[in-house]
Amino acid sequence: QPGFEIDWLSLLKILYCSTLFADTLLKMYYATVSREKIKGSSKRLQTYYLGQVAKIIEKKDYRALFALLDKAVDSFNQISVYPGEYPKIGIVGEIYLKYNSFAHQHIGDWLIGQGIEVFVPPIIDFFKQDFINNDINIRAHLKKRKISDFFVNFLDMYTHRYEKYFNRALKRFRFHSPFHDLKQSANSASQVLNLANQFGEGWLIAAEVSSFSAEGINHVVSLQPFGCIANHVVSKGVENRLKQLYPEMNLLFLDFEAGTSEVNILNRLHFMIKNLKMNKEIA
Repeated sequence: QPGFEIDWLSLLKILYCSTLFADTLLKMYYATVSREKIKGSSKRLQTYYLGQVAKIIEKKDYRALFALLDKAVDSFNQISVYPGEYPKIGIVGEIYLKYNSFAHQHIGDWLIGQGIEVFVPPIIDFFKQDFINNDINIRAHLKKRKISDFFVNFLDMYTHRYEKYFNRALKRFRFHSPFHDLKQSANSASQVLNLANQFGEGWLIAAEVSSFSAEGINHVVSLQPFGCIANHVVSKGVENRLKQLYPEMNLLFLDFEAGTSEVNILNRLHFMIKNLKMNKEIA
């Protein structure tokens, strides 16, 4: 709108770091909540630290943000948990459905209630994929190189160093699961589809499934809004190729709309969980 401008450059660092902070909290929450002895402990910590970081964002106090990160790791490490490995399920799909509990009918909470450790890719990857897309489009002659593209490459390298810091902090977390290298994931996705496929989630779904496979997570649910052509074509369209590359991968595609039956969704998830737990017992 005329007269309304946002100074993105001045906000970039705090936006990036605070998003990584939220992703880190989510990693620790999901790793802990299924194991917690006192129900609600993980949720209370997650809510507390989200409230604390909101105050820091307003002040752009990076020292305080990194100190809060270390404190959060210590706090999650102190939650009393049951020992042992838990069955794992990854969640991929369209960005709104993947991260919004109301949109996907709280299936993340439901899976946790079934004793499943849930894995959700970091939301920062959805934005970081633009760095890779820019380079792909230039090499595929879909756009001409501009001087501003050198700045995009600089931003990619600049933001990467903060990711390294968050990974170092996460190493102290007892259920350590690092942020993966998106370029490496994109390289894996290129074996599934051309990275010029950038509509909807584009190649990101294939990249996330590849990353899960590398972590030994072989049961993945893909959440799609009914009628979202771009995501249907990419997500369901790459199923056969993904199973060729990762024979142990069990993929479940769930479509959501306003009238989607909760019973239908949960019935299909029940079959996946039964298969997962059966395989775990055999192993």
